[in-house]
Amino acid sequence: MTRRKFYLTDSERMTLEDGSKHHPKFHFRQRCQTLLLCSDGELIEDVADLFSIRTRTIYTWMDRWRDMGISGLGILKGRGLKSKLSALSENQVTSLKKSQNPLP
Repeated sequence: MTRRKFYLTDSERMTLEDGSKHHPKFHFRQRCQTLLLCSDGELIEDVADLFSIRTRTIYTWMDRWRDMGISGLGILKGRGLKSKLSALSENQVTSLKKSQNPLP
């Protein structure tokens, strides 16, 4: 198995250190810390065990860092549960609620 080397420039390191200390979202701070540890020469397997994540996840974060920079470490648009109601349906539900709960 080949080990992927992960290198950071001084400015990239400073950006990740700042993100790992000051970003309001836990997942973002964890991703920054993970990349910093990998760039320090820690084994991917050890870092994955430390954070209880899969090694594939770390490789994905490395790829996103390379392709998108710091913005690649956030949760990407389109993730999560999708709404079951369309915009039209939401308006219909709202009007239905109003008609069922008339004011006294």
